[in-house]
Amino acid sequence: MGGPGRPPSRTSMLQQRAEQRRRDEDDILEMRRLLAEVTGQEIDDNFMEAFSRGLAEETGALPPPRIVVEAIKESRSAEPRTIADAVRAYYRRPRPRPQMAQPPQQQQQPEPQPTAPAAPSELPSP
Repeated sequence: MGGPGRPPSRTSMLQQRAEQRRRDEDDILEMRRLLAEVTGQEIDDNFMEAFSRGLAEETGALPPPRIVVEAIKESRSAEPRTIADAVRAYYRRPRPRPQMAQPPQQQQQPEPQPTAPAAPSELPSP
């Protein structure tokens, strides 16, 4: 990365994009495998095109491949509407939020501890 306050270098950005493309390609292969398992047939490019169009129509935009893979696993279906429901459910699930740094609390002066009254034997005699 470019370090604190500096944008990442062009090489770093290209590497990140290449890694993301590889992950997406792996997820698409997993998507094809899962769809073939669910339908019992080979998944060709025409099927994937129709599936992607149907899913985009149902969800409003094509979700990231990893989300579609999770939705297919969850729904055990090849129907775009059913998978779209699982995609929506995925986004509604509560997810753990990253721990935020606690705002610095104001310095409080320690309250003086009350002293216990002296026992009568400790009092000076008159």
